[in-house]
Amino acid sequence: MIIKIKIRIVILCLLLTAALYMGSQAIGSLQSGKQCSLPEEIYGDFAAKADTAQFFVKNNDGFVTVFKDKKFRKILTVTEIETAFLRKTDRAMLETGIPVADRTELLRLLEDLGS
Repeated sequence: MIIKIKIRIVILCLLLTAALYMGSQAIGSLQSGKQCSLPEEIYGDFAAKADTAQFFVKNNDGFVTVFKDKKFRKILTVTEIETAFLRKTDRAMLETGIPVADRTELLRLLEDLGS
Protein backbone atom coordinates (compact mmCIF):
# COMPACT_ATOMS: atom_id res chain seq x y z
CA MET A 1 0.00 0.00 0.00
CA ILE A 2 2.86 2.42 0.80
CA ILE A 3 4.47 1.57 -2.55
CA LYS A 4 1.26 2.49 -4.40
CA ILE A 5 1.15 5.85 -2.63
CA LYS A 6 4.80 6.56 -3.50
CA ILE A 7 4.19 5.65 -7.15
CA ARG A 8 1.18 7.99 -7.25
CA ILE A 9 3.23 10.80 -5.71
CA VAL A 10 6.04 10.31 -8.27
CA ILE A 11 3.56 10.28 -11.16
CA LEU A 12 1.83 13.37 -9.80
CA CYS A 13 5.18 15.19 -9.51
CA LEU A 14 6.09 14.25 -13.09
CA LEU A 15 2.73 15.49 -14.39
CA LEU A 16 3.04 18.72 -12.43
CA THR A 17 6.56 19.31 -13.79
CA ALA A 18 5.39 18.66 -17.35
CA ALA A 19 2.42 21.02 -16.91
CA LEU A 20 4.64 23.80 -15.56
CA TYR A 21 7.12 23.38 -18.40
CA MET A 22 4.43 23.41 -21.10
CA GLY A 23 2.74 26.42 -19.53
CA SER A 24 5.97 28.40 -19.40
CA GLN A 25 6.71 27.53 -23.03
CA ALA A 26 3.23 28.66 -24.10
CA ILE A 27 3.51 31.97 -22.25
CA GLY A 28 7.03 32.50 -23.60
CA SER A 29 5.85 32.05 -27.17
CA LEU A 30 3.12 34.68 -26.71
CA GLN A 31 5.43 37.19 -25.06
CA SER A 32 8.29 36.64 -27.43
CA GLY A 33 10.00 39.92 -28.20
CA LYS A 34 11.32 38.52 -31.47
CA GLN A 35 10.17 40.46 -34.46
CA CYS A 36 9.48 38.60 -37.66
CA SER A 37 11.24 40.33 -40.50
CA LEU A 38 9.16 40.43 -43.63
CA PRO A 39 11.07 39.58 -46.80
CA GLU A 40 11.18 42.53 -49.18
CA GLU A 41 9.85 40.50 -52.13
CA ILE A 42 6.68 39.66 -50.19
CA TYR A 43 6.05 43.20 -48.98
CA GLY A 44 7.00 44.62 -52.38
CA ASP A 45 3.63 43.55 -53.78
CA PHE A 46 1.83 45.53 -51.09
CA ALA A 47 4.13 48.55 -51.24
CA ALA A 48 3.43 48.94 -54.96
CA LYS A 49 -0.26 49.49 -54.15
CA ALA A 50 0.43 52.32 -51.68
CA ASP A 51 -0.07 55.15 -54.20
CA THR A 52 -3.52 53.98 -55.31
CA ALA A 53 -4.75 52.56 -51.99
CA GLN A 54 -7.97 53.85 -50.45
CA PHE A 55 -7.22 52.47 -46.99
CA PHE A 56 -4.24 51.41 -44.91
CA VAL A 57 -4.36 48.74 -42.22
CA LYS A 58 -1.79 48.89 -39.42
CA ASN A 59 -1.13 47.84 -35.83
CA ASN A 60 -2.15 50.59 -33.42
CA ASP A 61 -1.81 49.96 -29.67
CA GLY A 62 -2.12 46.21 -30.18
CA PHE A 63 -5.23 46.28 -32.37
CA VAL A 64 -5.74 46.13 -36.13
CA THR A 65 -6.63 49.66 -37.18
CA VAL A 66 -7.91 51.06 -40.48
CA PHE A 67 -6.48 54.41 -41.58
CA LYS A 68 -7.55 56.72 -44.40
CA ASP A 69 -4.09 58.09 -45.25
CA LYS A 70 -0.72 56.43 -45.75
CA LYS A 71 0.86 58.60 -43.07
CA PHE A 72 -1.41 56.81 -40.57
CA ARG A 73 -2.90 59.96 -39.09
CA LYS A 74 -6.64 59.68 -39.86
CA ILE A 75 -8.12 56.65 -38.08
CA LEU A 76 -11.33 55.33 -39.64
CA THR A 77 -11.87 52.44 -37.25
CA VAL A 78 -10.11 50.44 -34.58
CA THR A 79 -11.12 46.78 -34.80
CA GLU A 80 -11.39 44.30 -31.94
CA ILE A 81 -8.71 42.13 -33.59
CA GLU A 82 -5.72 41.90 -31.24
CA THR A 83 -2.43 41.75 -33.12
CA ALA A 84 -0.73 39.70 -30.38
CA PHE A 85 -2.69 36.62 -31.45
CA LEU A 86 -1.97 36.90 -35.18
CA ARG A 87 0.67 34.98 -37.15
CA LYS A 88 4.18 36.45 -37.11
CA THR A 89 4.06 37.39 -40.79
CA ASP A 90 0.72 39.16 -40.34
CA ARG A 91 2.12 41.09 -37.36
CA ALA A 92 5.20 42.06 -39.39
CA MET A 93 3.04 43.33 -42.26
CA LEU A 94 0.84 45.27 -39.85
CA GLU A 95 3.87 46.94 -38.29
CA THR A 96 4.77 48.35 -41.71
CA GLY A 97 1.19 48.92 -42.83
CA ILE A 98 -0.87 47.16 -45.49
CA PRO A 99 -2.27 49.29 -48.33
CA VAL A 100 -5.79 48.26 -49.37
CA ALA A 101 -7.26 49.16 -52.76
CA ASP A 102 -10.98 49.32 -51.94
CA ARG A 103 -13.72 48.47 -49.46
CA THR A 104 -14.18 44.91 -50.75
CA GLU A 105 -10.50 44.12 -50.31
CA LEU A 106 -10.57 45.76 -46.87
CA LEU A 107 -13.47 43.59 -45.71
CA ARG A 108 -11.75 40.47 -47.07
CA LEU A 109 -8.50 41.34 -45.27
CA LEU A 110 -10.24 42.07 -41.97
CA GLU A 111 -12.18 38.81 -42.23
CA ASP A 112 -8.94 36.93 -42.81
CA LEU A 113 -7.19 38.61 -39.89
CA GLY A 114 -10.16 38.07 -37.59
CA SER A 115 -10.52 34.36 -38.22
